[in-house]
Amino acid sequence: MSRVNLEPEQEQLFRDLVEAERRVPRPERVPFIILNTLGPAGVQLAHPGWINTDRRIFEGDIDTLARVGLIVISYPSPRLKGFYVPPEGFAYYGEMMRRRGEPVQRVQVSIREYIQSHAFQSRYRSAYAKWQEAENLLWSDDSDKALTTIGHLLREAMQEFATALVERFRPPNVEADKARTVSRIRAVLNAQKLGDKVRAFLDALIIYWGTVSDLVQRQEHGALREGEPLKWIDARRVVFQTAIVMLEIDAALAI
Repeated sequence: MSRVNLEPEQEQLFRDLVEAERRVPRPERVPFIILNTLGPAGVQLAHPGWINTDRRIFEGDIDTLARVGLIVISYPSPRLKGFYVPPEGFAYYGEMMRRRGEPVQRVQVSIREYIQSHAFQSRYRSAYAKWQEAENLLWSDDSDKALTTIGHLLREAMQEFATALVERFRPPNVEADKARTVSRIRAVLNAQKLGDKVRAFLDALIIYWGTVSDLVQRQEHGALREGEPLKWIDARRVVFQTAIVMLEIDAALAI
């Protein structure tokens, strides 16, 4: 789909709609319902993935999104007007996010810039390539079909990151198994001569790394142990958290 002209508020609304849709497992998705309720101007939305149910929306913005093909108006019943996001809308969302070159929150911008920097990529080329592939899948229009693949790529990214650190710092008595990333990261960090405050931070980072690793493995295995279906928000969480923990460890070792 070619780029469409939207006002900033309309673009933000569209992003919020897609992300609300993705919070719901695909088999359980239903149309957004437009509610004309008493109170301030604007309409409200009912949808299982829509968090801010009190939010008022200018109905003209919904009509604009429908006119350009990003949503499709539907009528679940004669008295109910609703809409859903079609495949073209998901595809445009992915294009929009890649075009922006940054996640929504400002803090995420600095994380992306750090991970995408030449210095980071040169130190962790294989890890970055795996992470980038996972992130590209996250914003793709068929990301719902790639949730476990994203987990697999991130697990490999964490293994490659730990391997790069081991090869760079060569700590003694390091675990040889690439899958034992917590042990390998701990060996690298413990071998560094650092102050007490930085040491305490690194100890916390090891715990953080282990928690992210557990989340990534849950993602790769489709949350079978928990018996809960994976959602798009789960994939976004592990992509973002993997980037953060790699950034923090690399930055700490540069002190």
